[in-house]
Amino acid sequence: MLAVVLISIVLSVIVIFVTNDVFALVKDESTIQFTVEENTKISKLSGELDKEGIVNYGLIFKLFLTVTNKNEDVLAGTYELSPAMDYNQIVLALRNADKKQTVEVTIPEGYSLQQIKETLVENHVCTEEDLDEALNDYPFKHEFLEDKLPPEDNWLEGYLFPDTYTFYKNGDAVKDVVNKMLNNFDERYDDAIKEGAENLDRSMDEIVTIASLVEREAKVPEEFAMIAGVIYNRLNSSRFPYLEIDASVLYGLGRTSGTLTAADLETDTPYNTYLHEGLPPGPICNPGYNALYAASHPADHDYYFYVAMPDGSHLFATTNSEHERNKEKAAEAFAEAANSSGEEDTGE
Repeated sequence: MLAVVLISIVLSVIVIFVTNDVFALVKDESTIQFTVEENTKISKLSGELDKEGIVNYGLIFKLFLTVTNKNEDVLAGTYELSPAMDYNQIVLALRNADKKQTVEVTIPEGYSLQQIKETLVENHVCTEEDLDEALNDYPFKHEFLEDKLPPEDNWLEGYLFPDTYTFYKNGDAVKDVVNKMLNNFDERYDDAIKEGAENLDRSMDEIVTIASLVEREAKVPEEFAMIAGVIYNRLNSSRFPYLEIDASVLYGLGRTSGTLTAADLETDTPYNTYLHEGLPPGPICNPGYNALYAASHPADHDYYFYVAMPDGSHLFATTNSEHERNKEKAAEAFAEAANSSGEEDTGE
């Protein structure tokens, strides 16, 4: 009889504690930030909910999900949960997508890491602080990033693939946001690009760096491969050891546009391709597929120079004298365009 009484008391205590946990009768009212990764079922969160103190009995929570048939996928994001919420309220909070507003964010081809960060912050996808931590410190495990580990500032430049993405405002975990772009890059850096890189005996980072230069310099799709060809001709020539690419100089100065002054060209940064031979130390933007393909399949020609025209096209030249004549033509074209529009000549 004594044993029965003791067992009854123990079971009663257990029932009381479990009931309190399930129905949150007397529990802490604090709020806890709880982050969920993509493609996660609620049952997989039981241990984490227990660990964070949102529930006291992870196994009971998992049993509750089974009995109530509520073991569903959860949207990735950060949720505000509380121990004062009963099990059903926790499930509803994790499943409630209706309160999350989606936003389509377009990352244009040629955007730098800084421009992407600003775009995501402006669209309320992530905070600047969280993005800085993810972009500069988090060791993403993609195979194509292995040679770049450990992470350092701007180490992902060139690998966040430009595209239109759907995110949840203030809902997606920042690492998931970055992962979407990295996964997209991994998919778009396809066999054709890999084969081209192998034929050129260039590493992925070199291809991405060259593609970033092409992306920032070329405006007309038909000229992507042509400009890539100019870059390779210079890289392979002892006569032209300097790439002299303005977009790279601008990047080293922390800019993405504008006219370069004589002082700018003399400013010694690692990205000043007028002062340092060969490629810059890394990509200067995040290139799209056309630029990546052009970097791995450059046009075969003997041009070493090009100069921009008002319509975005370029005049190409083999010799410096021919290039000087093209520069005069370009200056005249810009002046004519400025006069036609009544604006000051802005040609470079």
